[in-house]
Amino acid sequence: MNIMREEKLDSLFAALQLAEEDNLQQEIEGRIWEIWMESGNPQVNQIMKIGVEQMGQESYKQAINSFSKIIEAAPDYAEGWNKRATAYFLRGDFKASLKDIEETLAREKRHFGAISGRLSIQSLIGDNKGSLESLRKLHELLPHEEQLEKEIQKLEEKLGIRKI
Repeated sequence: MNIMREEKLDSLFAALQLAEEDNLQQEIEGRIWEIWMESGNPQVNQIMKIGVEQMGQESYKQAINSFSKIIEAAPDYAEGWNKRATAYFLRGDFKASLKDIEETLAREKRHFGAISGRLSIQSLIGDNKGSLESLRKLHELLPHEEQLEKEIQKLEEKLGIRKI
């Protein structure tokens, strides 16, 4: 684990808690993504670039193969797992996607991209309790996202959960 990298992420996540303006939130989120995308290994970064291009071309099988190579080379690199989860999701393999999302979150528990992916799957399969849990986690990380609050309230009403 790179301590400077973790300190930068901690600082950015703390700033995200305080950022109330949309443009500042987006800037901070973008900086977090930049850190997540940087593996520290030029070869892994090159494979990541190729995999992202493959995903953009809807070549999901090839993208999954590329991200699998990243996972083999750098198993602690959360973004390798997250990108493969995304490729599985786009291919419609929700079970494999959820497995890789959990691997991502085991390495970076604040990965709002992975949590959003999990939320998408939970919503698609009708897992309202899981969706609510994911929404609450996202809201902890992104407290100024008003849409998250509305979605939480809607699901709580649907599930009959009362706030005290």
